[in-house]
Amino acid sequence: MLDENNIEIIRKQSCENSEIATRETIETKVLYLDDDRVMLENFKTIYSPYFDVFTTDCAEIARETIKNQEINIIISDQRMPKITGVQFFTSIVKDYPNTIRILLTAFTEVDVVINAINQGQIYQYVRKPYIFNDMKKMLEDASQIYHIRKNRNSTHTKKSEW
Repeated sequence: MLDENNIEIIRKQSCENSEIATRETIETKVLYLDDDRVMLENFKTIYSPYFDVFTTDCAEIARETIKNQEINIIISDQRMPKITGVQFFTSIVKDYPNTIRILLTAFTEVDVVINAINQGQIYQYVRKPYIFNDMKKMLEDASQIYHIRKNRNSTHTKKSEW
């Protein structure tokens, strides 16, 4: 959700940052799952210059995207009609352990946070509306963590093959 601060920051940055984003961030693939299409459109518009952004309002399409793309970061809204963000993360965590998971919600519920951490193994819990720069920094940090996990896991795999 965009607020006045986000809009002003985006205006300033688009004027100041006409150069292409760094290779590392543009190669970071972010999938955002939310039933709010306005949120999806806004997210894609403001973060596409920095990341390779995929958006969907359907958990099955999100699963297909993860299956067909090496997604680094997944953001999911908690409250959706057919599935919660925690349920979605719990369903994919075994098959995609390196992927960084971020839960986004407009509501604060302690049980949801606890379940998200314990079952969905989330990296961050973010409240709507979020601030553009805070989310961008979080995604950059999450991308670095993803690559560290991936390298660590591939190193362990190579050692076990010897």
